[in-house]
Amino acid sequence: MTAVFERLPLNIRAILIMFIAMMCFSTMSATIKELGQSLHVTVIIVIRQGFMVLFLVPPLLKSSKGKIRIVRKDLFLLRAFLTFFSILGGLTAIINLPLATATTLSFTRTFFITVFAVVILKETVGIRRIGALVVGFTGILIIARPFDMFSGGLAALDNNIIFAMVAAATIAANQVIIRIHTRYDQPTVMVTGQALLIGLAMIPLAYLYWTTPSWKQIGLIALTGALASFAQWLMVHAFKWTKATTLAPFDYMRLLFSTAFGWFLFDEFPDGYTWLGAAVIFASTFYIMRREAKLKKSTTPQTVE
Repeated sequence: MTAVFERLPLNIRAILIMFIAMMCFSTMSATIKELGQSLHVTVIIVIRQGFMVLFLVPPLLKSSKGKIRIVRKDLFLLRAFLTFFSILGGLTAIINLPLATATTLSFTRTFFITVFAVVILKETVGIRRIGALVVGFTGILIIARPFDMFSGGLAALDNNIIFAMVAAATIAANQVIIRIHTRYDQPTVMVTGQALLIGLAMIPLAYLYWTTPSWKQIGLIALTGALASFAQWLMVHAFKWTKATTLAPFDYMRLLFSTAFGWFLFDEFPDGYTWLGAAVIFASTFYIMRREAKLKKSTTPQTVE
């Protein structure tokens, strides 16, 4: 099978391993949702971060050759702060929302990336890009259904949707800042250091909600750490082999996998509002990605329409 795989064109190889990466991410989400039925999210995160550090140390030592240092400590700490809330908010949403809904809302990071690119990187946004953002925000409103507040008040608004949006926003800010951070520090040092720092920062919260997990639960948490690390490794190789715009649509495979897991494992199936909102968000996100790819070919850098 390895020989057959190596004979394939690079873009086909990239698509195949991207497909596997999306399956890994979806399996990780389903496993965390199952663990969250009996363990607090902070307990899961602390143990998972520990396993992730163990998985990341070998490549760190290999790539750094004993010279482990952080040049931009300010950016490192800022990104760790953002990642702390993205993990906490994202996993809380996964545990408490239907998997398909949580996954759909995670795609909204594309909108936030545009906003933060304007604020932080001083990029210019044209009217068509703004229109796509407005359309995408409409999709979010369809899923969140804020009009339910007219009959039920603030209590009708699901806080977990807010957690999902906070996670998407902090991930987006992190992705924009990383464009600057990678100019100064090695990616393996950044990722491993963040995994360790976030795990340590989460300990006080985990202590408040601590429930000693069983060996089976520890094994499942270790599995989530392994899946996250493996999926990230696959994505790095996929993006090395072909264009980001070729692979971007396959990110939506996570919705299909998450819907399947939610249906068979948790008896969840998206309602009409979720499907409609997802369609609107996907259409807007896809337009933004295609527009960005087209503009990257233009002669004017840092301009987005």
